[in-house]
Amino acid sequence: MSSDMERVVANRLRYFRDSLIGKNIKGIVHNMNSPLQVLSMHMELLAMDLNHLSSLKCDNMEMEAGISQALNRLGQLEEIVEKINHLVKLVGSRAYDEEHENDQGPVMVKQLVEETIEFWKSDLFFKHKVDVDLSTPGTSPVLIINEQYVRDGLDSVVFGLIELLRNAEEPALVIGIDPSDNRAVSLHFRPSGVRFPIERLESVSAIAYGGQWEKFGDSLFLEPTVMAMAVAKANMKRAGCEIHFNQDGVTLRLRSIS
Repeated sequence: MSSDMERVVANRLRYFRDSLIGKNIKGIVHNMNSPLQVLSMHMELLAMDLNHLSSLKCDNMEMEAGISQALNRLGQLEEIVEKINHLVKLVGSRAYDEEHENDQGPVMVKQLVEETIEFWKSDLFFKHKVDVDLSTPGTSPVLIINEQYVRDGLDSVVFGLIELLRNAEEPALVIGIDPSDNRAVSLHFRPSGVRFPIERLESVSAIAYGGQWEKFGDSLFLEPTVMAMAVAKANMKRAGCEIHFNQDGVTLRLRSIS
């Protein structure tokens, strides 16, 4: 087996493995939520007990100091649980749910982009090596869109750019949110330190819409960025939105559902 074919097979297996893990997200989040809710409830009850004790008259300075210290430690635990709950939310929002596949509703674009960046910072290269410059308006634009499809599209774009930036000497990513009007928003993603493969992305439409695979061959599996952008294009089309590639990077055009 040639080295190129070995890479093709390895990538296909990795994508398949990742898809299996992704299918289990909903169950994992559900299993995490139950103990977290119990923990939060007992912490709330403990806080009530400690606050009650601290309100009682007591001449024992050592006991008062102990209660104060326990309240401080409880506060730190509450912050940790809040962070875990936030991470659970970030993961749970990516659980594909067929029952809500066609749901449309108000989405805060700024928050959606910020959560996407935060989610992908679980990739240590992206977190520690890529300088991210996120430029957002003071007030988040709100659009009526299919959040699931748009979120999947955003995830794919960011994943593809991370893979591309791994080859950059000084990887950086500039992201801008441009509200054109109250019904449309443009998201710009500009990677720097690496050449954007605009010519290879000509195949994205054919891949995204499920045809002409034989025209491009297995070499496409060697380029995660191309595959990711194809997934992004398919999801943007489902959401009634657009994705455009140019020499500088990627632009997503999000529109409210009419």
